Amino acid sequence: MGQFRFKRFSIDDSRCGMKVGTDGVLLGAWADVEGVKNVIDIGCGSGLISLMMAQRIPDADIVGVEIDGDACMDAISNVESSPWRERIRIVNCDIADFNEVMKSPLLILSNPPFFTEALHSPDSTRSLARHGEEFGVKELVELSAGFMRSESDSLAFIAPAGRDDEIEFMLSLHRLEVRRRTTVYSREGKAPFRSLWQVGKDRGVDGGSIENSYLCIRDKENHLTKEYLNLTSDFYLDK
Repeated sequence: MGQFRFKRFSIDDSRCGMKVGTDGVLLGAWADVEGVKNVIDIGCGSGLISLMMAQRIPDADIVGVEIDGDACMDAISNVESSPWRERIRIVNCDIADFNEVMKSPLLILSNPPFFTEALHSPDSTRSLARHGEEFGVKELVELSAGFMRSESDSLAFIAPAGRDDEIEFMLSLHRLEVRRRTTVYSREGKAPFRSLWQVGKDRGVDGGSIENSYLCIRDKENHLTKEYLNLTSDFYLDK
């Protein structure tokens, strides 16, 4: 239990409240990493996204920040067992207390606690990880804006679908603009269930256009779509 094998690394999440799932893999595979030299993985959990970034960006320095000590133990073990242990640091602290100055171009990533689910998990650790009683998208946007120093810096995160207006309002408060956004459907014909966002500093009226797209994970026959398989092909073991 708690062991996941990917093509170039493995994950043990047995002590981590937030288990490996599709959301983290989607975000790690989807984020635009062109030109990135430094990465902060906020709420890194067992280290999944940090390891995906190390695989995707051969020369990047990566910091995974995680408040939960047990999750950090998993992340440290997973990093030490990977080919990229020299480039990934796991820091056990509240992201609000993380005060290192990260050089540009910087990519901040987070699979943040969801703020729309009504029912809480019976497990208190997982409940906190999922529902964000102390940290959610609002706090993520606010803190990330403080880390960004230039227009080359960006924040990528995944959120529940149907909250676009809320998120865009939070971004505007911190003078951030949407660069990319993908609406995710679990299956063709169903309502969207996630949105992937990549945002950066507001470039003013002459700023670039927004790249909007959509992704279906499964088709109407419940088969994984070509688009999803292509996106994640560098990570998932061949079925």
